[in-house]
Amino acid sequence: MKNENFLVRKLFATTSAIMLLFLLGSCKKEVFSPGTTNEFTLQSVDNGTSYNIKVGLPADYNPAAEKYATVYVLDGEEIFDIVANKCKEISDKDGVKNVLVVSIGYGQNRSIDYTPTKVSELTGGGPQFLNFIEKQLIPKIEQDYSADTTRASRVILGHSYGGLFGGYAFAVNNKVFGNYIMLSPSFWFDNLVTLQMEKDNRPVNENQHQLVFMGIGEAENLGRMQAPFESFYQSLQDNYPNIKLAKNIEKDLDHMGSRNPNIEKGLNYYFENR
Repeated sequence: MKNENFLVRKLFATTSAIMLLFLLGSCKKEVFSPGTTNEFTLQSVDNGTSYNIKVGLPADYNPAAEKYATVYVLDGEEIFDIVANKCKEISDKDGVKNVLVVSIGYGQNRSIDYTPTKVSELTGGGPQFLNFIEKQLIPKIEQDYSADTTRASRVILGHSYGGLFGGYAFAVNNKVFGNYIMLSPSFWFDNLVTLQMEKDNRPVNENQHQLVFMGIGEAENLGRMQAPFESFYQSLQDNYPNIKLAKNIEKDLDHMGSRNPNIEKGLNYYFENR
Protein backbone atom coordinates (compact mmCIF):
# COMPACT_ATOMS: atom_id res chain seq x y z
CA MET A 1 0.00 0.00 0.00
CA LYS A 2 2.83 2.36 0.90
CA ASN A 3 4.55 1.63 -2.41
CA GLU A 4 1.28 2.22 -4.27
CA ASN A 5 0.85 5.65 -2.64
CA PHE A 6 4.42 6.55 -3.52
CA LEU A 7 3.90 5.55 -7.15
CA VAL A 8 0.64 7.52 -7.35
CA ARG A 9 2.32 10.63 -5.93
CA LYS A 10 5.26 10.24 -8.32
CA LEU A 11 2.94 9.79 -11.31
CA PHE A 12 0.89 12.85 -10.28
CA ALA A 13 4.03 14.99 -9.91
CA THR A 14 5.35 13.87 -13.30
CA THR A 15 2.01 14.52 -15.00
CA SER A 16 1.76 17.97 -13.38
CA ALA A 17 5.25 18.88 -14.54
CA ILE A 18 4.45 17.83 -18.12
CA MET A 19 1.22 19.85 -18.09
CA LEU A 20 3.06 22.90 -16.75
CA LEU A 21 5.70 22.66 -19.47
CA PHE A 22 2.96 22.32 -22.10
CA LEU A 23 1.15 25.40 -20.80
CA LEU A 24 4.34 27.44 -20.67
CA GLY A 25 5.21 26.38 -24.19
CA SER A 26 1.77 27.20 -25.55
CA CYS A 27 1.86 30.69 -24.01
CA LYS A 28 5.36 31.52 -25.20
CA LYS A 29 5.62 34.67 -27.31
CA GLU A 30 7.38 34.33 -30.64
CA VAL A 31 10.94 35.59 -30.30
CA PHE A 32 13.78 36.03 -32.77
CA SER A 33 16.51 33.53 -32.04
CA PRO A 34 18.46 32.58 -35.21
CA GLY A 35 20.97 35.43 -34.87
CA THR A 36 22.03 37.99 -32.31
CA THR A 37 19.76 40.89 -31.38
CA ASN A 38 21.46 44.12 -30.37
CA GLU A 39 19.53 46.79 -28.50
CA PHE A 40 20.13 50.49 -27.81
CA THR A 41 18.26 53.74 -27.17
CA LEU A 42 18.44 56.76 -29.45
CA GLN A 43 17.05 60.20 -28.62
CA SER A 44 15.49 62.33 -31.35
CA VAL A 45 16.90 65.84 -31.64
CA ASP A 46 13.60 66.93 -33.22
CA ASN A 47 11.09 65.89 -30.56
CA GLY A 48 13.33 64.97 -27.60
CA THR A 49 11.88 61.48 -27.41
CA SER A 50 14.01 58.38 -26.82
CA TYR A 51 13.32 55.34 -28.99
CA ASN A 52 14.25 51.77 -28.14
CA ILE A 53 15.94 50.21 -31.18
CA LYS A 54 16.56 46.51 -31.80
CA VAL A 55 18.75 45.20 -34.59
CA GLY A 56 18.24 41.58 -35.63
CA LEU A 57 21.44 40.24 -37.17
CA PRO A 58 21.56 37.33 -39.64
CA ALA A 59 22.87 34.06 -38.25
CA ASP A 60 25.93 34.32 -40.51
CA TYR A 61 26.46 38.04 -39.92
CA ASN A 62 29.91 39.04 -41.16
CA PRO A 63 30.37 42.84 -41.15
CA ALA A 64 33.99 42.61 -42.23
CA ALA A 65 33.04 41.02 -45.54
CA GLU A 66 29.40 41.95 -46.27
CA LYS A 67 27.06 44.90 -46.65
CA TYR A 68 23.45 44.24 -45.66
CA ALA A 69 20.07 45.47 -46.78
CA THR A 70 17.86 46.76 -43.96
CA VAL A 71 14.19 46.33 -43.09
CA TYR A 72 12.97 49.11 -40.78
CA VAL A 73 9.98 47.89 -38.77
CA LEU A 74 7.37 50.20 -37.24
CA ASP A 75 5.39 48.98 -34.20
CA GLY A 76 8.57 47.15 -33.33
CA GLU A 77 7.35 46.02 -29.91
CA GLU A 78 4.58 44.10 -31.63
CA ILE A 79 6.07 42.65 -34.80
CA PHE A 80 9.88 42.71 -34.70
CA ASP A 81 10.17 39.01 -33.85
CA ILE A 82 7.68 37.97 -36.51
CA VAL A 83 9.46 39.99 -39.20
CA ALA A 84 12.95 38.85 -38.19
CA ASN A 85 11.94 35.19 -38.11
CA LYS A 86 10.17 35.42 -41.48
CA CYS A 87 13.22 37.06 -43.06
CA LYS A 88 15.34 34.18 -41.76
CA GLU A 89 12.89 31.57 -43.07
CA ILE A 90 12.59 33.18 -46.49
CA SER A 91 16.32 33.75 -46.97
CA ASP A 92 17.02 30.13 -45.98
CA LYS A 93 14.27 28.79 -48.25
CA ASP A 94 15.35 30.82 -51.26
CA GLY A 95 19.08 30.54 -50.61
CA VAL A 96 19.61 34.32 -50.62
CA LYS A 97 21.42 36.70 -48.30
CA ASN A 98 19.43 37.78 -45.26
CA VAL A 99 18.90 41.35 -44.06
CA LEU A 100 19.29 43.46 -40.94
CA VAL A 101 15.91 43.87 -39.26
CA VAL A 102 15.70 47.19 -37.40
CA SER A 103 12.86 47.53 -34.91
CA ILE A 104 11.79 51.08 -34.02
CA GLY A 105 10.09 51.04 -30.64
CA TYR A 106 7.46 53.43 -29.40
CA GLY A 107 8.67 56.82 -28.26
CA GLN A 108 5.74 59.16 -28.29
CA ASN A 109 2.23 57.82 -28.79
CA ARG A 110 2.28 55.99 -32.13
CA SER A 111 -0.64 58.09 -33.35
CA ILE A 112 1.61 61.15 -33.01
CA ASP A 113 4.69 59.68 -34.68
CA TYR A 114 2.96 57.88 -37.52
CA THR A 115 0.54 60.57 -38.72
CA PRO A 116 1.57 63.27 -41.21
CA THR A 117 -0.68 66.15 -40.16
CA LYS A 118 -2.01 67.57 -36.91
CA VAL A 119 -5.75 67.15 -36.44
CA SER A 120 -5.63 66.70 -32.63
CA GLU A 121 -3.17 66.71 -29.75
CA LEU A 122 -2.32 63.07 -30.53
CA THR A 123 -1.45 63.46 -34.20
CA GLY A 124 0.94 65.22 -36.56
CA GLY A 125 4.44 64.13 -35.49
CA GLY A 126 5.20 62.33 -38.75
CA PRO A 127 7.58 64.97 -40.16
CA GLN A 128 9.76 64.94 -37.02
CA PHE A 129 9.69 61.14 -36.82
CA LEU A 130 10.71 60.75 -40.47
CA ASN A 131 13.52 63.23 -39.93
CA PHE A 132 14.71 61.19 -36.93
CA ILE A 133 14.79 58.03 -39.06
CA GLU A 134 16.58 59.71 -41.96
CA LYS A 135 19.08 61.90 -40.10
CA GLN A 136 19.84 59.88 -36.97
CA LEU A 137 18.75 56.24 -37.07
CA ILE A 138 19.76 55.29 -40.61
CA PRO A 139 23.26 56.86 -40.33
CA LYS A 140 23.86 55.02 -37.05
CA ILE A 141 22.76 51.67 -38.48
CA GLU A 142 24.88 52.18 -41.58
CA GLN A 143 27.92 53.17 -39.53
CA ASP A 144 27.69 50.55 -36.78
CA TYR A 145 26.22 47.48 -38.53
CA SER A 146 27.73 47.34 -42.04
CA ALA A 147 24.40 48.28 -43.62
CA ASP A 148 24.29 49.07 -47.32
CA THR A 149 24.03 52.85 -47.76
CA THR A 150 21.95 52.88 -50.94
CA ARG A 151 18.27 53.81 -51.09
CA ALA A 152 17.55 50.59 -52.99
CA SER A 153 18.73 48.53 -49.99
CA ARG A 154 16.28 50.07 -47.46
CA VAL A 155 12.78 48.79 -46.70
CA ILE A 156 10.13 50.32 -44.46
CA LEU A 157 7.39 48.02 -43.15
CA GLY A 158 4.33 49.26 -41.28
CA HIS A 159 0.76 48.25 -40.44
CA SER A 160 -2.31 50.48 -39.96
CA TYR A 161 -0.96 53.90 -38.89
CA GLY A 162 2.45 52.40 -39.68
CA GLY A 163 1.26 51.70 -43.22
CA LEU A 164 0.02 55.28 -43.43
CA PHE A 165 3.48 56.48 -42.40
CA GLY A 166 5.04 54.33 -45.13
CA GLY A 167 2.79 56.01 -47.70
CA TYR A 168 3.68 59.42 -46.29
CA ALA A 169 7.43 58.65 -46.54
CA PHE A 170 6.90 57.43 -50.10
CA ALA A 171 5.17 60.68 -51.07
CA VAL A 172 7.19 63.39 -49.32
CA ASN A 173 10.73 62.00 -48.96
CA ASN A 174 11.11 59.25 -51.52
CA LYS A 175 14.89 59.37 -51.43
CA VAL A 176 15.08 57.64 -48.04
CA PHE A 177 13.53 54.23 -48.85
CA GLY A 178 13.48 52.30 -52.10
CA ASN A 179 11.10 49.58 -50.82
CA TYR A 180 7.74 49.88 -49.06
CA ILE A 181 5.59 47.22 -47.38
CA MET A 182 2.33 49.00 -46.49
CA LEU A 183 -0.16 46.81 -44.63
CA SER A 184 -3.75 47.95 -44.00
CA PRO A 185 -2.61 51.58 -44.33
CA SER A 186 -4.90 54.13 -42.66
CA PHE A 187 -5.11 56.31 -45.76
CA TRP A 188 -8.51 57.60 -44.59
CA PHE A 189 -6.63 59.82 -42.11
CA ASP A 190 -7.28 63.58 -42.38
CA ASN A 191 -9.52 63.40 -45.44
CA LEU A 192 -7.10 61.27 -47.49
CA VAL A 193 -4.27 63.76 -47.06
CA THR A 194 -1.58 61.18 -47.97
CA LEU A 195 -3.23 60.50 -51.33
CA GLN A 196 -3.07 64.22 -52.05
CA MET A 197 0.59 64.30 -50.98
CA GLU A 198 1.36 61.47 -53.39
CA LYS A 199 -0.30 63.42 -56.21
CA ASP A 200 1.49 66.67 -55.32
CA ASN A 201 4.92 65.01 -55.23
CA ARG A 202 4.38 62.69 -58.17
CA PRO A 203 6.48 64.71 -60.65
CA VAL A 204 9.51 64.22 -58.39
CA ASN A 205 8.87 60.56 -57.57
CA GLU A 206 7.24 58.93 -60.57
CA ASN A 207 10.40 57.93 -62.44
CA GLN A 208 12.19 56.49 -59.42
CA HIS A 209 12.86 52.76 -59.25
CA GLN A 210 10.99 51.36 -56.25
CA LEU A 211 9.27 48.29 -54.89
CA VAL A 212 5.86 48.55 -53.20
CA PHE A 213 3.76 45.78 -51.65
CA MET A 214 0.31 46.67 -50.33
CA GLY A 215 -1.75 44.27 -48.23
CA ILE A 216 -5.17 44.45 -46.59
CA GLY A 217 -7.90 42.18 -45.23
CA GLU A 218 -11.05 41.41 -47.19
CA ALA A 219 -13.15 41.96 -44.07
CA GLU A 220 -11.83 45.48 -43.41
CA ASN A 221 -14.23 48.37 -43.76
CA LEU A 222 -14.90 48.92 -47.46
CA GLY A 223 -15.35 52.69 -47.40
CA ARG A 224 -12.93 53.70 -44.67
CA MET A 225 -10.05 51.29 -45.40
CA GLN A 226 -10.40 49.59 -48.75
CA ALA A 227 -11.49 52.49 -50.98
CA PRO A 228 -8.43 54.72 -50.28
CA PHE A 229 -6.21 51.61 -50.35
CA GLU A 230 -7.39 50.88 -53.89
CA SER A 231 -7.05 54.54 -54.91
CA PHE A 232 -3.44 54.70 -53.75
CA TYR A 233 -2.63 51.41 -55.45
CA GLN A 234 -4.23 52.55 -58.70
CA SER A 235 -2.28 55.81 -58.66
CA LEU A 236 0.97 53.90 -58.37
CA GLN A 237 0.00 51.44 -61.07
CA ASP A 238 -1.02 54.17 -63.51
CA ASN A 239 1.74 56.71 -62.95
CA TYR A 240 4.98 54.99 -61.93
CA PRO A 241 6.57 53.25 -64.91
CA ASN A 242 9.62 51.93 -63.02
CA ILE A 243 7.79 50.48 -60.04
CA LYS A 244 7.58 46.86 -58.91
CA LEU A 245 4.09 46.78 -57.45
CA ALA A 246 1.88 44.13 -55.88
CA LYS A 247 -1.16 43.97 -53.64
CA ASN A 248 -2.74 41.21 -51.62
CA ILE A 249 -6.22 40.96 -50.09
CA GLU A 250 -6.45 38.32 -47.38
CA LYS A 251 -9.74 36.50 -47.82
CA ASP A 252 -12.21 36.74 -44.89
CA LEU A 253 -9.66 38.40 -42.59
CA ASP A 254 -10.03 41.72 -40.77
CA HIS A 255 -7.62 44.51 -39.84
CA MET A 256 -5.59 42.56 -37.28
CA GLY A 257 -6.17 39.08 -38.66
CA SER A 258 -4.66 40.02 -42.01
CA ARG A 259 -1.52 41.57 -40.52
CA ASN A 260 0.75 38.54 -40.09
CA PRO A 261 -0.22 36.79 -43.36
CA ASN A 262 0.47 40.04 -45.21
CA ILE A 263 3.80 40.47 -43.42
CA GLU A 264 4.86 37.09 -44.78
CA LYS A 265 3.58 37.78 -48.31
CA GLY A 266 5.12 41.26 -48.35
CA LEU A 267 8.53 39.96 -47.29
CA ASN A 268 8.36 37.16 -49.84
CA TYR A 269 7.61 39.73 -52.54
CA TYR A 270 10.54 41.86 -51.44
CA PHE A 271 13.05 38.99 -51.35
CA GLU A 272 11.89 37.70 -54.74
CA ASN A 273 12.00 41.09 -56.48
CA ARG A 274 14.64 43.22 -54.77
